[in-house]
Amino acid sequence: MWLRSNAAMSVCLFGFVFLTHLLSRVAQSSDSFWTVPVMLSMLSKGDTNLDEYPQLLRERRYQGVECVTATYQVTPIDRISGCPAGSHYYYWYPIGTPVVAFPLLVATDAALRVVGPPADRLIGNRAGSVATAFLRRDYLASHLLVEILLGSIIVALATVLLFLTARMYLGVAGSVVLALLFAFGTSAWSTASRALWQHGPDMLMLSAALYFLSLATHRPAVLSWSAAPLMLAYFIRPTSSIILAAVGAYVLIHHRRQFLAWLLVAAATAVPFLAYNFRIYHRPLPSYFLLSLFLAPTPANLGRILNGFAGTILSPSRGLFIFSPFLLFSLAGAWLSFRRKWMTPLTYYLAAAVVLHWVAISDFAYWTAGYCYGPRLFVDVLPLFLYFLIPAFLWLHLDQPRRLRSLAFYLCVLVSLFIQYRGAMYWAPYEWNASQPDMTAHAWDWRDPQFLRGVFDKSQK
Repeated sequence: MWLRSNAAMSVCLFGFVFLTHLLSRVAQSSDSFWTVPVMLSMLSKGDTNLDEYPQLLRERRYQGVECVTATYQVTPIDRISGCPAGSHYYYWYPIGTPVVAFPLLVATDAALRVVGPPADRLIGNRAGSVATAFLRRDYLASHLLVEILLGSIIVALATVLLFLTARMYLGVAGSVVLALLFAFGTSAWSTASRALWQHGPDMLMLSAALYFLSLATHRPAVLSWSAAPLMLAYFIRPTSSIILAAVGAYVLIHHRRQFLAWLLVAAATAVPFLAYNFRIYHRPLPSYFLLSLFLAPTPANLGRILNGFAGTILSPSRGLFIFSPFLLFSLAGAWLSFRRKWMTPLTYYLAAAVVLHWVAISDFAYWTAGYCYGPRLFVDVLPLFLYFLIPAFLWLHLDQPRRLRSLAFYLCVLVSLFIQYRGAMYWAPYEWNASQPDMTAHAWDWRDPQFLRGVFDKSQK
């Protein structure tokens, strides 16, 4: 009965989150643009280079692409003429995102082979040019729809995994609320599913790891499987090395007998990516992983680093606790987990991973994260914040809304939902990014918070 009810609720959650995210109006393919062409190359040619898209490369001015010569050297790309003769074009961002999304594209393509033709005949051009191209399996012409479709599936899967994790500690109602808060009260809605970024697959892997780590308290053999999604997360987004190292240390120190199995699973997951990198670049890691974009910890940089520390959590246009204020209760949850020994010592390591992630993104030279909505650099570790919300739920007594702390929590939830709704449904907040040349200073302007753009000026959509 317990399994059937969880399965039924998981299906309902997946369907609701998927459809809501899919139908949200904002779509913002930029850095993620080449993810779909890479997957199409994998599907049709069995490789990952972009050589078959010369016209598209020129139209995009080779943005997000790098040249790899016949001698396996990465060379600078000319925005006009492209790569030197004999070179291949490769997507500059990590291959992990196309790898995770590829099975979903294959399943989508298989479904459209069956339902696409009759749907096209029934609907015709009334569906619009993008939808018609999608039904006819022209994924380049409909790439933005493909990104939103696959991104919404990924976020919906992460939502289900967080629900199943919460069910190990909470009742059905509390677990559903926690899962929906992740899906609609955080940047999972306003950022992760708005394009096929690295963030959605990264969150999915972290959610899977949290599920395995929680399940391991009752089934210790499952512990080693947490290494697979964590290692995959690293090849999706390098900052995931922090949580990978934290969990690795936890297993080594507290579950030493299982560490070898954990390490073998991690190695088995890493080998295909390392082999791919050696084949393309003749080295274990591509150029994206070797960037030096962090500020040196010197007195001259202290002001910028401290600005990043404060800005990533409190600035009106990039602060995590401004865009999702209910996550402040995750801090209370972390403190409660330490005090009441809830899932310790694991929670010590997870909390350390969150802090170190905060340090890393604060030290990043571009902590405002470019053209985006809200705290994009914090998106990857959102599942950890929701995990720490579990002990907070046990403390809040949400079924007693007259309690002051419960009332404060509900108020924070309403603010979070409003802000994330703005980012998922309206374009005006994105215009904030281009309105000032100094984004770092603008991010602190309380007279012009990003999420309020267009609220009072009805001419802005």
